[in-house]
Amino acid sequence: MIDPFFLVVLAFAALAPLALKVDGRYLAAAMGIAVFAMAFFVPEAAFFFTLLGVVAIAFALDWPYGGLGFALGLSATSTALAAYAYYRVVAAPQQAVYYAFAGLAALAVSTASIYGLLASGRERENVEGALKYLIFSAVGKTLMVLGFPLALYVSPTLGWVVLAIGFIFELGLVPAHLWMVDAFALSTPRGVAALTIFGELTPLLVLLTLLNVVPMAKPAAFALLVASLASMTFANVAGLTARTFGRILAYSSIAHMSYAVAAAALVFYFGNKFVSLPLVGNMSAFSVASLVIVLEGLTSGLGKAGIFGALTVKHADTVPERRVLSNAVNVLSLLGLPPLLGFWPKLLLILLSLALGQAGVAVLVILNSALATPYYLRVFRQIVEAAGPSADNATSVLTSTLAVVLGVAAPLLLAALIP
Repeated sequence: MIDPFFLVVLAFAALAPLALKVDGRYLAAAMGIAVFAMAFFVPEAAFFFTLLGVVAIAFALDWPYGGLGFALGLSATSTALAAYAYYRVVAAPQQAVYYAFAGLAALAVSTASIYGLLASGRERENVEGALKYLIFSAVGKTLMVLGFPLALYVSPTLGWVVLAIGFIFELGLVPAHLWMVDAFALSTPRGVAALTIFGELTPLLVLLTLLNVVPMAKPAAFALLVASLASMTFANVAGLTARTFGRILAYSSIAHMSYAVAAAALVFYFGNKFVSLPLVGNMSAFSVASLVIVLEGLTSGLGKAGIFGALTVKHADTVPERRVLSNAVNVLSLLGLPPLLGFWPKLLLILLSLALGQAGVAVLVILNSALATPYYLRVFRQIVEAAGPSADNATSVLTSTLAVVLGVAAPLLLAALIP
């Protein structure tokens, strides 16, 4: 059998003359896709092919957008790498450890690019907010890199306690939450948009990846459950008292990450058992928690990417200077209004809590959702009453469209996923 890698090299050699006629970004994108595909043909070197592929695709964005395009492409492709690692861990359990380290590597790849986007305004405040992200995120990632081998080879309890602290730092949960508030308030809007979708979704995917390799120890699950419940309550109360745009949405992100972490902690503290829920039928509690985590990450990321992506100011912590009506949909999705995307993860978390016999947790999630309503309505009002004509852009329209489409299609997608 001919080595497929040889065929790819031969194909690129034959097409090399096209470099004289074809825009380089298209060749870079094609090379990235081809190298990425090699991961499926050569499993023993899948991580290296995947990493090279996503970097090449990121380079393809460098031509039209310069360094910022490369940073944005690299942060996006690092999330794709984390999603790929999660998929491979589920599909190929015999290689789970290998892909878990690939997920951790993806998390590291995203740090520098998001830092660059946060500081891209180059003002003192931009750099200050970016540095706070870099420092706290570095602490979180270091703890994860230390904790996973500990959980795998030494002690699951000790390893997962270290990992739990790492995720608290990385996701900005209480008490390690102040960096997120400052990063949102001081950094550039485009950087905050990248942080909310790529900087939040990537660690959530890594959390799911690690949970599939080494189940969370009960002491760590208890600590994360307490931290997440306290964090969501604190964030929603603080959101009520916050007055500036960026800080309100920073507390919103802390609350959304708390909901996601609470789902995982619930399952591993009270036991991963089969549950029967309306809409999703019979499935394991961990599968429901996985849906909550992914949907929360998408809700928070898409909604805030649309909101901040429409700002043209130097600091994200400001009232919108122009009316972007599509972002009104994004705010309502963050609020959890049915049938938008943000409604489903909260509903599934409440149903999961009830199925595990934890009515108190379900009530707390409901109370937190109600508590968040006033500050989301304040943000909604700031968006629809902004001065000037409507100035919807591609990012806000795309994210709001996805919030509607994914929200309406969620029951059908869930029904298709459940056997």
